[in-house]
Amino acid sequence: MSHARRDTFTLGQLAKRVGLARSSILHYESVGLLAPYARSPAGYRLYGESELDRLLTIRRLRGSGLALADIRIILSPSDESALRGGTGPMALLEKRLLGLSQEVERIRTQQRLLAHLLAAPDIRNGRQHWDKASWVALLRRAGFDEEAMHLWHVEFEREDPDEHANFLALLGLTPAEVAEIRRWSKAAYGEQTLRSSP
Repeated sequence: MSHARRDTFTLGQLAKRVGLARSSILHYESVGLLAPYARSPAGYRLYGESELDRLLTIRRLRGSGLALADIRIILSPSDESALRGGTGPMALLEKRLLGLSQEVERIRTQQRLLAHLLAAPDIRNGRQHWDKASWVALLRRAGFDEEAMHLWHVEFEREDPDEHANFLALLGLTPAEVAEIRRWSKAAYGEQTLRSSP
């Protein structure tokens, strides 16, 4: 009997255990994702370990950005809707994963554009003096790796070669360093152009 009590949770206990608001759990119930296994004599919802596990799974799936409708399909793969048109659990997870890669690419593009704006003369004048170390540190804090920084230089060189050269000089690079960066930026742009040609 004590074992049953230890594995049984009220709504408030379940919410505390998983770190969710009671209203979130009630919402999951209202859309059919979760249900108490029983009610107490006083009418309180009672949940067991299986409901706890299911709720933790729901929370992980929500954390990955999946919609509640998709979570329902993933948690009930035998539903008729999950068996039609590639909407089963694997297809939904793959779709979300691929969608995230597109979101990441969109965000990376926005990051490069913002870095380009920070390097623009009308933005940088009178606001901050960059040197190479502080500029690289900023880009690294923003999540740029070597490849992303390389691509940023390539795009800057392609879009505004003179301003790219000016910005590199303002970073305190020597004329030889500026020339080298511009050389491989132009070469990389040429390679991209050749690869994208029909």
